[in-house]
Amino acid sequence: MCGVSIYLQKGVVWMEESENDKNLMVVEAIEGYAWNHGMQPWEVVLLFRKNGILDLLRTQYKTLHTQSMEESIYFVEDILRRVLDAK
Repeated sequence: MCGVSIYLQKGVVWMEESENDKNLMVVEAIEGYAWNHGMQPWEVVLLFRKNGILDLLRTQYKTLHTQSMEESIYFVEDILRRVLDAK
């Protein structure tokens, strides 16, 4: 069931994403970005942390997990470009 917990309470179904799934998405984004930009993953972690990308990925999980990994990496690249251009 893809790491999603489902609860039935008073006839309403509640779903909760697994922290593990969010972590896996973040790791995949780090590795994909590193590969695309010829960087080491640890360098990407520092870059993402410095620019708020790690937190952004986790808060946008509900949307990003429905997209391909390439689309998620494009999302990160676009946001990072905007953040760096604004500095």
